[in-house]
Amino acid sequence: MATLLKEIKAASTHEGISVVLRLNGFEAAAERLSQLGSVVAENPDEPSLEIESVRALASFLMSEKQLPEPQIGVTPNGLVQIEWRVPTNGILAMEFLISGLIRFAAISAPAQPGIDRLSVHGTLPKDATLKAVSPFTRLL
Repeated sequence: MATLLKEIKAASTHEGISVVLRLNGFEAAAERLSQLGSVVAENPDEPSLEIESVRALASFLMSEKQLPEPQIGVTPNGLVQIEWRVPTNGILAMEFLISGLIRFAAISAPAQPGIDRLSVHGTLPKDATLKAVSPFTRLL
């Protein structure tokens, strides 16, 4: 694992990080990052992918292999975000900040009379984020 993280840190582009992901079994994530990079290359009005955000995402995916592969997108300011749908229409979303912190939000389900709706949000380091959202990751 330490070698893989070194490879991610050594990559100077999102394409390089995609290669590391692809070589380590994260084909869908690598393909999605390549697609996002292509959109940016074809349209200069699109925000460029923040390399530190891409690195943080790749490190997260490789260290949390027990989680199902998420959907990957990019925010208007170039940060990578991921999300999973939680059963009963809930959602868990994470945005990888260039500082290394993760901004997260999770909601268990749409509001319904008589049913408690669980939600949590914040900005924390990876381990604290995973602890905060653990009730949601158990449902994935």
